[in-house]
Amino acid sequence: MMYMKNMLVPLFFVLASVGVLVGCTEKTAGTVTDTGNTVAVSGTVRDADGKVASNAIVRMARIASADEALVVPDMFEAKTDTAGVFAFDSAIADTFQLAVIDSASEGIFYMPQVVFKDSVVLDSIKLEKAAVFSSVLYYEDVAEADVSVGSHFTVYLTGTPFYESVFANDSFRVLIPAGTWWLEFFPGDPQIVAKLQSSGVADSLIFRSWEIPVEVESGNTLDIGPFIWSTEVEVDSLVKESEEAAKDLARLAGTVFCKNGKPCEDVEVAVITDLYGLKFTEGDSLEFVAVTKTDSLGRWIINLPKEVPEDSFRVEFRKVQDDIVFQSGVSRYILASEIESLKDTLDVGEDTLHKPASILMGVRLAVDSQDTNQSSNCMVNSVVVGFKGTSHFVRDMTCDMISLNDLPDGEQEMILYSGDPRVIAAQEKSDAPRWTYVTETAVYLPENAEQKVQWLTYTPPSKNILEEPLAKEE
Repeated sequence: MMYMKNMLVPLFFVLASVGVLVGCTEKTAGTVTDTGNTVAVSGTVRDADGKVASNAIVRMARIASADEALVVPDMFEAKTDTAGVFAFDSAIADTFQLAVIDSASEGIFYMPQVVFKDSVVLDSIKLEKAAVFSSVLYYEDVAEADVSVGSHFTVYLTGTPFYESVFANDSFRVLIPAGTWWLEFFPGDPQIVAKLQSSGVADSLIFRSWEIPVEVESGNTLDIGPFIWSTEVEVDSLVKESEEAAKDLARLAGTVFCKNGKPCEDVEVAVITDLYGLKFTEGDSLEFVAVTKTDSLGRWIINLPKEVPEDSFRVEFRKVQDDIVFQSGVSRYILASEIESLKDTLDVGEDTLHKPASILMGVRLAVDSQDTNQSSNCMVNSVVVGFKGTSHFVRDMTCDMISLNDLPDGEQEMILYSGDPRVIAAQEKSDAPRWTYVTETAVYLPENAEQKVQWLTYTPPSKNILEEPLAKEE
């Protein structure tokens, strides 16, 4: 495992004065009007010219051990107020790191080790000119694992509180202090990292480490790269000589706006290639599988799907907060022919999210009394109900009410077919047109409301439908 080498010489501070400055929460700076709270760690920040540094980011982070150095450490984050003051009402650990980043002036301050005792007051933090690391990041999906890494990455100065969220195929800048450093490049979504690890990808291939080849000096600008995140290439090959050598050109991209019309950040993005949910053969519902998230400008970018079984596919979006989907949406149908010979990034356009809809419906049996092979027993006839080009499909017994939530609103196509995977497999193998066993019904789903649909009817298949494909094969 690689970790940071030749760190700056630690500065040790034991400051034990009691500060009654401003109130704050664990992660946010207080204001001069907040009173009554005990302040654990506080200070005042000025830029290199001695002027007050307002709205600067202050990070208090745990000190990482060697085996934790690849991962961004736990931290509290605050911002300075108009007087340049920040405050934390508790310390994250008995010994911690402290970093100040002022993007406006490109000023920086770093204390690798602060010892906490009762309270810490730093009355005059003076920023110095940061070094700027500038580059572009591209990526390759993992060939061995059934996981799409998406386009959201983190670039991280090993073992420190300095990191940036990076959107693949885009330029990025990281402000760093003087010294000799290593950088880490890894997927920004912890769930994707966990999926890669569970798929057997080694941590050393997920967290790609690269040593900055020169000692960084204050005020320097390092323009190196572009870089490529890949589990295939050697560390020495992470940096490419040209963008053409780094980027995988065939990709999909788009932009998502929230309901308020502003770019929507951290929206989960899923690719729906199984328009009818026909591969849905186990479990009670399909799963929304996010392959990336949007950046601060609402942009997303993904590799092309490996397989498009239908003539088109869609991209589905959802904005989640506290495990609740509070905005959702879906893209246009993207034709398979659009990506067949694609040599560039295909922009599928802009999509606006809305508050999700829901639907309540029931399915009744319509049995042919002349067909003795059909069963009229509700409990032995299951159906799949869902919405074309989305992740929303459920399996349930007939004669029961079925509810689907967190749906994209507007005009959608509701799908209904047999819930018996054997029946669907047999019909797919037969020459029967799909419309004979898959029913499509246009439904309007109202935003932030429940649509109640009258009972749908379902005719169960004859038992001999399972025998016909076998006879053809023989």
